[in-house]
Amino acid sequence: MELEDKIKQVEGLQDTRLTFLGLRFTPAKLVAAFALISTICGTLYGGFLMYQKVEELALLDLGAISSQMNKTSAEVLRIEEHANSIKIELKKDMTDLRNSQWNLESKVDGKLQSVDTKLTNYDTKLDRFEIKVEKVKTDMEKRIQESLDNPLAN
Repeated sequence: MELEDKIKQVEGLQDTRLTFLGLRFTPAKLVAAFALISTICGTLYGGFLMYQKVEELALLDLGAISSQMNKTSAEVLRIEEHANSIKIELKKDMTDLRNSQWNLESKVDGKLQSVDTKLTNYDTKLDRFEIKVEKVKTDMEKRIQESLDNPLAN
């Protein structure tokens, strides 16, 4: 029974009429009216916010903004010129460093070649000296042997 009563109540809602401010509404009309009123209120609020933004834009001092942009552009150009001059100086410094490195390498190579030549000369002289020492040694041994072999030496 309770289920039947509930169904009848729900079916009866369709025929229910509400009176508000002297007007008669069904629940569906009441919901539609609420939706219409909230849409109108939302549109008005959005329009009001848009109006505030337009007013803020109208109050902007475009001359001051333009002047500030010109100053900023001038500063950017000045900084760009300064950066370019620094870049040129750095390139010159890099070239000088590279040239100094090449000069140092040339000097070191020259010194190494000079030392290598001197070592080769010393090696050659040492070889000749060893040959002379060997010859003197051989000559001395030969003379000593001749002196020992000479019967008149006694």
